Amino acid sequence: MTTDAAPRERNPFLEAVGRVTLAGGELDFSLRHLLGAITIEPTLIMYANAANTSQLIEFCKLALKVGHLPAEDVTAIEVCLTRAENFRNRRNTIVHALYTPAESGSGLEAMNPLKKSLGYRASAVSVEEMETLADEVTLLQSDMFRAGWNARAAQMPGMQKIPAPAPGQTVNGVVVPE
Repeated sequence: MTTDAAPRERNPFLEAVGRVTLAGGELDFSLRHLLGAITIEPTLIMYANAANTSQLIEFCKLALKVGHLPAEDVTAIEVCLTRAENFRNRRNTIVHALYTPAESGSGLEAMNPLKKSLGYRASAVSVEEMETLADEVTLLQSDMFRAGWNARAAQMPGMQKIPAPAPGQTVNGVVVPE
């Protein structure tokens, strides 16, 4: 199909919002896999198929309470779940915000409500901050996979644990911070 319409101008801000949104979906996918790695409870896994991020985090926490995993593996998973919850909160701030055009600059320096009576108040967020947030999920996904693998490896003779990446190493295109 051909068209004579002018190509749309790209909007880096909206692309960054989309990347954060997609990172949230990828995180949910990783949480489901983490849950499968730490429990074989079929009912919990069945409910996870339709669960949102908060519910998936709670399901993983529940699986840790009733499971029999080594303490260091439980700690590693709990750290990942805390990071997932922090991402979820920051993602929701971005994805569910009311956007008004900034008076100046290329980002949304003023991410304030359209009406003050709505009671919403959000911090300014830049494209770079959203890109960093999406990159954090890439590293979190890697850490969750490793934590789930290592928890399962502790229960299977001969299965080797995966070491954490070194600072400065690249994981799925993202550099591990120092």
